[in-house]
Amino acid sequence: MSNNQLLRVISKPKVGSSDRRHSLSHNKPSIVHDLDRQVLDILEQQGPLTRGKLVSLTGIARSTLYDSLLRLILKGYVASYSEDRRHRGRPKVFYKALN
Repeated sequence: MSNNQLLRVISKPKVGSSDRRHSLSHNKPSIVHDLDRQVLDILEQQGPLTRGKLVSLTGIARSTLYDSLLRLILKGYVASYSEDRRHRGRPKVFYKALN
């Protein structure tokens, strides 16, 4: 298969995918995963949280949560920041929903 054929296969939209995308996203059309919506809702309701707190609130695996946070950050719905520390050790990283 040539590169041009491969690009056509990859870029071809799936049948019915746009209907599903809009039904899951509520008012945010680019959020496709239910998990992303759940994480964003928690961040909007409870304010900035650490990854550990998000894991305990959602009950999902840490690596799955990291993937969801990365998708939300790349789409511009979530931002991360670290606390100012004056002590040794790794600073906590907080995630917050952007309005």
